[in-house]
Amino acid sequence: MKKLILISYVLIAFIFLSPKLFSQTNQTDSTQLGRIIVTIVGFKNNEGDCRFAINNSEELHEREDTVFIGLVLPIKNDTVVVEIDSLNYGWYAIKVLHDENQDTELDTDFLGIPSERYGYSNDASGWFGPPSWEKAKFLLNQEVLEMEIEVD
Repeated sequence: MKKLILISYVLIAFIFLSPKLFSQTNQTDSTQLGRIIVTIVGFKNNEGDCRFAINNSEELHEREDTVFIGLVLPIKNDTVVVEIDSLNYGWYAIKVLHDENQDTELDTDFLGIPSERYGYSNDASGWFGPPSWEKAKFLLNQEVLEMEIEVD
């Protein structure tokens, strides 16, 4: 009888402790967060705004009507520095536009060629349109990630 009680206690202890023993995650870790510091260069002047968008999925990257985080920033000394804190580790892509006339759009000439400067993370480019998510995406997997994007 004592043996049966002892086995019961061991079994109960195992049931309560097993999730902690066999868990794949560390209970003390929360979601890992990082910071991105982006220096944007290549502006030909300080006129207008820098329109900055960071997306966290291919779906958002491909859309023109919404973004994950969107900012309108002043240009100083032909440069913009953006810091975004508390981003979950993961994949992101950045789009930048020098909106000189502040009309919120990428202006083009009669052939559809952009007349305002723009840039993407990884200095990605596309043929006859914006670069794909695959070309522009980057992985945030450290506390601080610094990058430079050139608009041209």
